[in-house]
Amino acid sequence: MLPIVYRYLPHLFVVAVASAGVVYAGFHIREGVRRELEPKIARLEADLAAERADRKRSEAASSAYQAELADLRNRPVPRASVRLCRAPTVPTPGKAPGGTDGATTPAGSRPEGVTDDSGERAGPDIGPDLYALAASCDAVAARLRALQGWVAAP
Repeated sequence: MLPIVYRYLPHLFVVAVASAGVVYAGFHIREGVRRELEPKIARLEADLAAERADRKRSEAASSAYQAELADLRNRPVPRASVRLCRAPTVPTPGKAPGGTDGATTPAGSRPEGVTDDSGERAGPDIGPDLYALAASCDAVAARLRALQGWVAAP
């Protein structure tokens, strides 16, 4: 009788050759797939680098924009009133007074129908609306500067 090792030696040899073939085939297939995917991987890595750079630019522009908006919010708002003037009363044009040919009135006198509106009736206070409009314009200008910075960033 042969020892047990010699009895299974042909089987072990077949298993070793088959295992080496499987390892070689796996290595060969893996290298083929790697060569096939290398251009796609390189393109995706380039896209990822571009996305990261774009995100970095966007975050820098956004933080600058947020800082400028915070500065605008913290800026004191003037509380002075701004009043509209009432429209002056203007006479309606008519025909010239009798005996004149349309000459102007003498200095110091007023034509008929013109009254003095020297501020006795002040117009509405538009200060808050005017300052709110200026604040919204400042915010739009800040947004524009942030977008220009984002576009101009390398």
